[in-house]
Amino acid sequence: MFSYESITVASILGTSLDAVFTIDERGRIVDLNDAAVRMFGRSREEFLGSNISCIVPSPLKEQHDGFLAAFSPDRGIKHVLGSGQRLDGERKDGTRFPVEVGISAFVQGGKRYFTGFVRDMSERQRNEDHMHFLAIHDTDSGLLNYRGFCGSPLPADGEAQVVFIRLEEFRRLAVAYNRHWSEATLHEFALRLQGFLKPGEMAARVREDAFAVLIPGDAGSRVESLRQLLRKPLTQGSMYFPLTCTIGISRPLGSIEQRLHDAQLACDRAGPQGKGRVNAFDDEMCRRTQRELQIETHLRKTLHNGGLSLALQPKIRLADRRIAGAEALVRWIDDELGLVQPSEFIPIAERLGLIGCITDEVMRQSMREIAACADQSITVAVNLSALDFLQPHLVTKIGKLLAENQVDPAKLVIELTESVVANDAKLVTARMHEVKALGAAISLDDFGTGYSSLSYLRQFPIDSLKIDISFVRDMPEKADAVAITTAIVAMAKALDLETIAEGVETEEQADLLGMLKVDLCQGYLFGKPVSPSEFHNLVRRTG
Repeated sequence: MFSYESITVASILGTSLDAVFTIDERGRIVDLNDAAVRMFGRSREEFLGSNISCIVPSPLKEQHDGFLAAFSPDRGIKHVLGSGQRLDGERKDGTRFPVEVGISAFVQGGKRYFTGFVRDMSERQRNEDHMHFLAIHDTDSGLLNYRGFCGSPLPADGEAQVVFIRLEEFRRLAVAYNRHWSEATLHEFALRLQGFLKPGEMAARVREDAFAVLIPGDAGSRVESLRQLLRKPLTQGSMYFPLTCTIGISRPLGSIEQRLHDAQLACDRAGPQGKGRVNAFDDEMCRRTQRELQIETHLRKTLHNGGLSLALQPKIRLADRRIAGAEALVRWIDDELGLVQPSEFIPIAERLGLIGCITDEVMRQSMREIAACADQSITVAVNLSALDFLQPHLVTKIGKLLAENQVDPAKLVIELTESVVANDAKLVTARMHEVKALGAAISLDDFGTGYSSLSYLRQFPIDSLKIDISFVRDMPEKADAVAITTAIVAMAKALDLETIAEGVETEEQADLLGMLKVDLCQGYLFGKPVSPSEFHNLVRRTG
């Protein structure tokens, strides 16, 4: 038996939790500590004289021998515990377990020996496996999470589609109830999804209110089965919660992450009217998304450089066919994108939180044009969204711009969409009174299509109603459009409100609106939106 010279070293090795072996150049075990006996389930006698490869499974013996051979005499004693090789160890009963092996080489009595330090990594491996599981799984549902889903392999042929499932109203219900309700609901939904899966398919929770399923091959028939499954209400005790799920389907192209992105985009593209429907990703959707990304990038740059301009569309007084005012419309002509329509960039600006910057710019330019107008009776209307109108410092900003440009407040009209009245009525009313206190007028746009009611007209201090273009467009052919317009005008007159018809394109429409006693008209019949300089020239010529 090999004799250690140092009693201290022997004591340390005897109490060590790591197995320690001393082997000769031929790989035979010449000494070991008690921990080695406990770790591998072999007696000391069984170990002595045996090759050290007895502690590793047969398939790994070559790997072990190569690791041992890497230590040459000229390296001296080099303790590598903690940075050694990870291997599988094998107990006497054949069970495998993970170990970390560190080796040091030394020479004594003219002979070279190796000391092998073997640490049982079972507990650490369990902890690592558990941490890895948590890293790729959702704790509430038990399904894969976004990371785990996107990190999973595709089928060998790459033919698979991702189905994105958004639970409508989940966030609202989660707030209305509690954490326990959310966890229980998610668990039930996850069980339902897991029961749906076939071999080769997988499901994940990829967002608070959204799940994804990877389906090899064509997902079409499976999606219909999934829809039927998801229509069943969730239950919590005696309560039933009907499910509305909007579904997006990807193309079988790209990585799992790309397919998930495409499926989510398809789901989002369904829009508010598409709740509960299935929408498949296509090339047009891809082009539209790329266009939106371009607009996002260029819009920020344009706002920073002051690249938005103003167009003014004349409003004509029907009684004498003279220009009475204009509506200010924002225009964007980009060097690379060309003309970008407001219908394209306004929704993007709202989503990015940039709509306030656009409104401020339109308001500034409108004030300058009011001040520059030769006819001081001309008014200019500026559109404000609900978000703009309810900004705390709106009235202060308007007042400052009026003063800076020396503009008569009576020449400014704040045009509001009917969506504004869907907000807190008291707050809206108070803000309207603040605007009126400045001396500006308030017009209600798109009247008759949204939240209109007589109570709003009595409550809000508005000055005019703008009859929605949908009614004007159908005149005079459709009797119902004429009847509704007649009723709106009569009601406005009774409330002493001015009426404005937009979208007038024919003389027949203008004559009929004149007969109905509509005050102002706006549309291509009287003039398209033009640059401020063209508008001022038009005012001078017709004045």
